[in-house]
Amino acid sequence: MKFSKSTANLLLVFVTVLWGSTYIFNKMVVNAGMQSGTINAVRGAMCVIGGIILFHRQLRQANRFDIKIGLIVGVVNFCGYYLRTLGLRYTTPAKSSFITVTYVILTPLVLWLFWHERPKFKIIFAIPLSLTGMAILTGITTSNWHLQPGDLITFLSAFFWAFQIIIFGKYASRASSPWIIITLIGAVQVICGTPLALTMERSSLAHVNWLQALLPLLIVAVVITFAARGIQIRAQKYTDATSASLILMSESFFATVISVLLGYDQLSPRLVLGGILIIMANVIMQLDFQNTRLKTEN
Repeated sequence: MKFSKSTANLLLVFVTVLWGSTYIFNKMVVNAGMQSGTINAVRGAMCVIGGIILFHRQLRQANRFDIKIGLIVGVVNFCGYYLRTLGLRYTTPAKSSFITVTYVILTPLVLWLFWHERPKFKIIFAIPLSLTGMAILTGITTSNWHLQPGDLITFLSAFFWAFQIIIFGKYASRASSPWIIITLIGAVQVICGTPLALTMERSSLAHVNWLQALLPLLIVAVVITFAARGIQIRAQKYTDATSASLILMSESFFATVISVLLGYDQLSPRLVLGGILIIMANVIMQLDFQNTRLKTEN
C-alpha cells in the first residue's frame, strides 16, 4: 500500500502522539522500581515474542539486508536511549528534552556530511522556530542554562536519534517487512539490556513490583514500540528525513498535552506558545514554497 507524502506525515503525527503517551506509562514502570536496562530487556523480549507470534511468516523470509539493517537500527536505538537515560543522572529533565530535540538540527547536518544531501533553504526558518518552541515548552531560559556533563552525554544521544531517523527513511523502509526490523530491534534490546539488568541493576530486581510494572510496560512494548515503530518505518518511506524529524520532535509537546488531559499537569501559556511555534515549524516544512510561487506568478 502506497501513501502520499501528506498521508505519511499524518501517520507520523499519529506515531508521535503514541510516543508522547509513553512518558505516562514509563513513569508507572519506573515508579514500580524498574531501572533502564531492565526496562529495555523486558520491553525487547515482549517485542520479540510478539513478532514471533504475529509475524513468524515474515520473519522466516528475512534476508541478509533485513537482518543487517535491523541489527544496526537496534544498536543505534539502544545507544540513543541508554545515553539519554545516563545523561538524566547529571542534568534536569527539562534540559534533557531540549537537548534531545537537537537531532532536528543534526539530521540534515548528518545527511549533508555522510550522504552529501544539501539541506533545503526553508530549514533555516523551520529549525530555529522549532527549537524556540521546545525551549519555551521545556522552560529553558538563558538565566538557568548551565552546561553540565549530563548535557554533553544527552547531546551525544541526539546523534543516535538523528542516525535512526535517517536509517529508517533510507534503508529500513526497503526491508522485506517492517515487522522484521521491529523484532530485531527488540532482540538487540534484550541482548544489550540483559547484561546491564543482571550486573549493574541486579540488586534492584528484588524490589521491582512486577504486577504494577508489567501492564504499562506491555502497552509500551506492543502498542507503542512495536506497532508505532512499524507505522513509522512504513510512513518514512514516503516522506523525507528532515520533515519526519520535525514532526517526531513534537513528541514532548504531545506528552505535555496528554499529561494535561490526564491531570498530571496544568495548561499554561508556556505550553500554548511553545506548541504553536512547533506546529508553525511543521507547517513550514510541509509547504512547497517554490511551487506556490510558480503558481502565483503564472
